[in-house]
Amino acid sequence: MHSHLPTERRARHKRDQSIFHELLRRHEAIQREVEEIPNGIRARTWTTDADLVPLLHMHAKEMHKRVKEKFGLRFWDPAFAELFAQADKVEMSVTLTENGVDVFETSTDLNVVKLIRAHGAIVTAFVEHGGRAASQESPLPADYIRVL
Repeated sequence: MHSHLPTERRARHKRDQSIFHELLRRHEAIQREVEEIPNGIRARTWTTDADLVPLLHMHAKEMHKRVKEKFGLRFWDPAFAELFAQADKVEMSVTLTENGVDVFETSTDLNVVKLIRAHGAIVTAFVEHGGRAASQESPLPADYIRVL
């Protein structure tokens, strides 16, 4: 656990982690489509399980907030570490839908666009394979120039 975090952030991290793990456990009830758009991606994630919709909504809103605040996670994973290190170059919008979320992630930095597209594929792997994918280190694109 992140004992170096203030109590409020520690509680928030624990809640975020709990929601993420529940989504991973129930990944077979979740669908996702990612479309490459100029300078990034559009990702649609949804479910027909009414109990999961609020979790998808909370997860997407919290991850958006964490990126804006640079409140990182998965520090052991190079792709996530890079995403949070480059967060000031990522534009993200989250729209809650009746059955899930619609997310746009873009950047004017072409190197960061590679990272955004990799992140989209990583999240898709989480949806497709659940905890098995989440326990793996996420690959960075071969031509991505690391900042960390």
